[in-house]
Amino acid sequence: MGETSAATSGSKQVWIVAGALLVGSVLLGPLVQIGSFLGPTGGILATFLSVFSIALFAIGSDRSSSVTARRPLGTGALIALGIWMTISSFVRGLATIPAAIETFLSFGYIDLLVQFVLAAIATTQIARAGTVPRPWNLAPLWVVTVTAASWVVQQIIVVAAGSNVSLFVPIIVILDGWVRVVGPVFLGIVAIALASRESAVAASIREQES
Repeated sequence: MGETSAATSGSKQVWIVAGALLVGSVLLGPLVQIGSFLGPTGGILATFLSVFSIALFAIGSDRSSSVTARRPLGTGALIALGIWMTISSFVRGLATIPAAIETFLSFGYIDLLVQFVLAAIATTQIARAGTVPRPWNLAPLWVVTVTAASWVVQQIIVVAAGSNVSLFVPIIVILDGWVRVVGPVFLGIVAIALASRESAVAASIREQES
């Protein structure tokens, strides 16, 4: 995988933008919490950056720069994931209203399930598409697997702790936060590195030909 996408000069430059947006969407969260100067706008902006990044990865500038090679199943799953993340952000915003907390409590489980299914489909298709070089074509699948495993561990802790679950809340929060931050940042850095490497190779080939 990747041999067929050795590509035209700069064909994957869009990955640099998408990767930077993905990293930025993650780093914006802590900045908003620390400064709180953006208020609700900060969360909306972070979601927008993340969704826009996903759209760029899915569509690319051409077929060779689309992580799914613009195949319908994978591309559709990524776009649907972005749309669902937007809906989820809006609903979670409503859930902060005291009268709506109980009403939207079950939405959290639905949200996890939908995002996991869409992400699993998308990452499997990315691994098979042939546009991301090996072994990095599996990187999104690694992140989804680790995220799912983290959620399972959190549920095991909750069940095992029983009435003493409050003692383990800090561990659960740290574990959940670590996965949410490290996964997207890792993928963003990988995308930037792969695009930069291709640009360097393309530049080297041009120099040899000139």
